[in-house]
Amino acid sequence: MKKNLIPALMFTCFMFMQGASWAATEFSLGGFIKLVSFWDSTQTTNHMNAPIQRNNNPNFHHGRLAFTAQESRFNFTIKGPKLWGAAISGFWEMDFDCRQVLPPSASNSFNPQLRHAMFRLNWPGTELLVGQYWSMFSEWFPEVAENGPFQGTGTVISRMPQVRLSQTFLSDWTVAALVGNPNPASLPAIATNPYGASDNGEAAESPQIQGKIRYQRDWWGKAPYYGKPLPFTAQITAGWQRNVIRQQALALRTFGQNAFVNFNGFVNQRYLNPWLVMGTAFIPVIPTRTANMAGTASILTQWWIGQGVEAFGAAGLASNIYRFDSNISGNNFFEVELQKRWGGFVQAKYYFTNQWFLNLAYGISKAFDISQDQNPLAPGSRETALSADQQKIWQQVDLTLWYRPIMPLKFCLQYSFARTDWLQKIGDAGGQHPSDFGTQHRVQFAGIFFF
Repeated sequence: MKKNLIPALMFTCFMFMQGASWAATEFSLGGFIKLVSFWDSTQTTNHMNAPIQRNNNPNFHHGRLAFTAQESRFNFTIKGPKLWGAAISGFWEMDFDCRQVLPPSASNSFNPQLRHAMFRLNWPGTELLVGQYWSMFSEWFPEVAENGPFQGTGTVISRMPQVRLSQTFLSDWTVAALVGNPNPASLPAIATNPYGASDNGEAAESPQIQGKIRYQRDWWGKAPYYGKPLPFTAQITAGWQRNVIRQQALALRTFGQNAFVNFNGFVNQRYLNPWLVMGTAFIPVIPTRTANMAGTASILTQWWIGQGVEAFGAAGLASNIYRFDSNISGNNFFEVELQKRWGGFVQAKYYFTNQWFLNLAYGISKAFDISQDQNPLAPGSRETALSADQQKIWQQVDLTLWYRPIMPLKFCLQYSFARTDWLQKIGDAGGQHPSDFGTQHRVQFAGIFFF
């Protein structure tokens, strides 16, 4: 059955396009084929978007060599006739990247998944977008080898069903607003379950609202961003939604000496407000005013602050925090808070020639307003309890050498170092050698063919 799935999907799309030819005036197929190979010092995801387990855990710290083509994807672009004076276009994309555990099976089979499915109406200076597409927080990425770059340590990645309106004015300014699908804050956006028990009873009670303002002007020339010349750009993005956690009994944990102490607690119903504010700047440092990219350099930097940031696409941080409230009849009661974090990345890029360029990127994500040293609970105290092991800091550095001999073909060789600092020291399997951080080294090759 799986062998026939992809041909059947492509045949269905072809027949759909034939049947809808009365409406579409232009149709094109695109995408890329990507092979990734890496040697890794840890057992983590191929995207490096999971925290690094403590160095004293032997189950996660031994070498691994892996090859995968699962990051390949294809898409359809459809351009239709004008309606109400607007040009109509649609975009649909899928890939096979929904399972990141390598290898998944002896045959290396991967499940297809929907990435984008949206259409636009474009008037001069105005755009209306309807469907599943990137959120406003997911418009800028460092140019590195792994898909979902720096998801835990510097970028926010989310594709969401939405309705978005954008307006350009004074030629250099763009403002936009969207109403989209909400996500529980205690889970990563790529694996949400708003009605299940795995989110600790938390669900959204409002749509997710996002807004942005962008300024873009060619003051002194342009520099390449993913091969496309781009002028100076500055952008501010903000988002909010409203969640509720239901009244319930919950298994929690506090910390003893180098070990978790598990116990049962009660939480009262409370409204929570995930929010995120992000600033981005693309700066041509050594610009060009021609198509020649040799000798150009640029800096891309993006920084954010918020709480419950999984609701906006950060990787799984289990961000619910439980502050001890009272002890009634021997039962522990808690007030729920969302973990507060800040993070971001900075990327420096230099083109030696039009084919060779070097990219250095650093990303970080850090929790604040929560102590690294936890203590056992005491009546009347405001100590912290958690429902999961939580990370304090994620950091990652990528050094990537790219070679693009022709526009459809890219190769790269990359070295990556990542580190996760946890809130608490935990001993190894024998309870000895406590550690509160884990490190990872990776050497990675990627080859990409665009079509």
